Amino acid sequence: MPVVAFLTGAKQLSIDLAEPVVILRGSSVDNTTHVLEGEVSIVLTRPVLSSQVVIKFIGKSYMLWPEGIGPRNNKLYHEKTIHEQNVVLQTFFDSPKGEGILSPGLHRWPFQFLISNQLIETIEDEMAKVYYYVQATIHRVGMGVAKLRARRDVLLLRTPHWSDAALTANSLPTTSIISERKLKVCDAVICIEKSNGSSGTLFPISISLTPNMKHVYIESISVVLTEKRVYRLPEFQARRVELHGFKVTLSSVTSLVDPALTSTHGLVSQFSLKEMRRALGVKNAHIPLDVGPFQHRLNFTLPNCVHLNHTSTFSEIDISHCLKIHIELTSTTENGQAERTHIRLETPITILDCRLKEDYNTLPTYEQALLLDPVVEEEEEKDEDAHGFFVCPCYLEYKKKRNGSRKDWLKVQDEVLKSSTPPSPTEERTFDLESPPPPSYASIGAKNWY
Repeated sequence: MPVVAFLTGAKQLSIDLAEPVVILRGSSVDNTTHVLEGEVSIVLTRPVLSSQVVIKFIGKSYMLWPEGIGPRNNKLYHEKTIHEQNVVLQTFFDSPKGEGILSPGLHRWPFQFLISNQLIETIEDEMAKVYYYVQATIHRVGMGVAKLRARRDVLLLRTPHWSDAALTANSLPTTSIISERKLKVCDAVICIEKSNGSSGTLFPISISLTPNMKHVYIESISVVLTEKRVYRLPEFQARRVELHGFKVTLSSVTSLVDPALTSTHGLVSQFSLKEMRRALGVKNAHIPLDVGPFQHRLNFTLPNCVHLNHTSTFSEIDISHCLKIHIELTSTTENGQAERTHIRLETPITILDCRLKEDYNTLPTYEQALLLDPVVEEEEEKDEDAHGFFVCPCYLEYKKKRNGSRKDWLKVQDEVLKSSTPPSPTEERTFDLESPPPPSYASIGAKNWY
């Protein structure tokens, strides 16, 4: 919110951003640059004596240490600045004292910050945070005179993106993970369709089990997502490690077999959602594979942002994720005894921020439509089934804030264009003389007739 000092003659001091979100694409080692642009505006009702107008882009990290840090272990938190950029919007070098008067009325200062792709993305962990904001300051002159300040928070979100080398290659890299196992009891193929996903979204895994002998049973299928959090503070030689495990829930099951070969025709068995949940929920489900191979696509729901953080690239707040799949099978040996076979797959995956639930490779929306159409909040309050993912409160707030900020920015730009001076009547008359109107269809038809 704009900050207005007491008895300063300032009606409003605000910062308008073209986009309150900066999307960092790809890895943090990619040497690319993004632009954060906006405008600082203030309305004065009387003259204000000032020395300069400055805007800053600041990034800070904040950590909680309940066990205590420092020489006496009496410091429970630590905050530091990890990034800062300053842009001087206006100075008064012509004046001997470097002071000037801001006249009554509306004042506007456009600005731009070049944001490196190597910056750390926004982190909102319960024990540590990384946040960014822009702060505009008008330095007033005088004893005991407060500065005029305004602040706007900025989100830095990182999303996967192919590099230029991958785009110019003959084939694009795949994000799927495929593991093939040839065992005595069966041939197993596990396909993780995507190695990255946002919290609260569906995460599909295809499993194919082809038995090589009779009397093979599926006893259990376990899919666990682990999150490892490593907090470091080099200046205090502090380090803490936390490990959290989340058992993902099954949302739906789809058979990968041709419907003509399903159990209705007596060729291949088809498992229901109830049977699959029983295999995922109990230890000894005892699902037979004698009728045919197990070929299904399992849609799991990742934990939401209340419990799960996104993968980070910050060495001091290192958050990584790993997916563990465990399939247990039983078979009967020649002696008639039950033998258990374990299939394990452990692979790292990338969890994106909960606000990155949409595909950012789609075409942008037409700006004029954003300017004219009102914001329909009811569309943001649909149930999660209509969206296909868990609609968390921070996602709704992010959508409304981004749409609202974009509309406000377009309105500001539209007002600037309207307030520009129109061409003089002589210029319009000269333009009319230089560019005569096109001939009518009747005159063209008459020429063709003769």
